[in-house]
Amino acid sequence: MAQNPNMMRTLIGLGLTLILILSYAVYSATVDTSYYLYHFDSEEQHPTITHQGGAADNTTHTWTFQTEGALTWINISAEGLPAGAMLTAEVSAGEWWSHEMLGSDEATRFSCRELNSDFQLINVCQASTSHSAEADNEGEVILRGLGSPDLPLTGLGSVNALSVEEAESYAREMENNSYYSRLWTVTIESDDEIHSDFVDITALVVNNTYSHTAMFQVDPFTELMWSVTALIGCFGIALLIPVSVYIASRAKERRDERVRIEAEGVDSQNSEDYSEIDEKHSDGG
Repeated sequence: MAQNPNMMRTLIGLGLTLILILSYAVYSATVDTSYYLYHFDSEEQHPTITHQGGAADNTTHTWTFQTEGALTWINISAEGLPAGAMLTAEVSAGEWWSHEMLGSDEATRFSCRELNSDFQLINVCQASTSHSAEADNEGEVILRGLGSPDLPLTGLGSVNALSVEEAESYAREMENNSYYSRLWTVTIESDDEIHSDFVDITALVVNNTYSHTAMFQVDPFTELMWSVTALIGCFGIALLIPVSVYIASRAKERRDERVRIEAEGVDSQNSEDYSEIDEKHSDGG
């Protein structure tokens, strides 16, 4: 940089050019985007469960409840069962999806939709009209499932569309395809006798209802600040090595200059001493 004073002006000009390009990219992504966000309202419901009776030997009992709407989560739990009892939930209309890791505390970010080796989204949860789970030694069991794998579980999804009307039509069609009026039958089977008075079965379902659709937008100022920060960081890293080399070379030059000056001072002093000695010898002679 000391030998090329135009380098700093070049770097500043290049940085400003990159900032302008990044600003235009952020602006374009903000005002001209083909992605839309559709919002669903989620409502938790606790349907009333009715005991329908049991077998004569009390090894099998049945409960029923009804749901209506576009279901996402279905959570059926039971307490007071004999250890090893099997809980089976069957639906009257359509299929629902379940997996033993779905909603489990032992699962780490488990999702029914995962990428396969070809980087395609596949549904790893099993689709069926009925699913089962076994009670633990404490007589407790939880069966979790999804009424539809397409509905957004968090209430927010995105779609690539040509207009907001097309995106809204997509979201409403998704809701209509997932809307069912269903009768659920919960059956408890065990090798031991089941005391229905001590059995507590609860159900929690989550209904999704379409709310609105909006164009995906970003905050230009925030994105610009992040871009400028990233740009400054990249330039800082890029300039770290040459600036360090420059500082080290300048320090070495100053040290060499100081050593040279000190050496010249010593040589001058020695020359003066030799001159005085020669003068004394001349006077004595």
